[in-house]
Amino acid sequence: MAMLYIGDYIDFATKGYHNASSWQVALDPEFTKIIDESLEDKINVESWNTPLPKIGADGYYKDMDQLFARVKVHIFNSVSPWFVIHEPINQNEQEVEYTYPDGTVKHYDSSLAIGLN
Repeated sequence: MAMLYIGDYIDFATKGYHNASSWQVALDPEFTKIIDESLEDKINVESWNTPLPKIGADGYYKDMDQLFARVKVHIFNSVSPWFVIHEPINQNEQEVEYTYPDGTVKHYDSSLAIGLN
């Protein structure tokens, strides 16, 4: 699973509001092997989750070293160019929040979180 979000953007002279976003995740930096996308999405405007479905097969990608993501901001009839995340996202390097049975919450690097119990 991957979660993408828009942290900030600058709007010049559209006098509108951010009413939709287009999202894409791919296996390559050229975006010829798109895993999942949501275009002109009016529900997931500021963030989007994708289960990373496998291309041409059942199931989902997991433990991937590189994913490439990009987003477009839609403000009424104006649409930004694609904004590409320049560094590939490594699914193996992320923070995991774990809640223990006693209610204690701790954050771990995902490489250390495997096998927590």
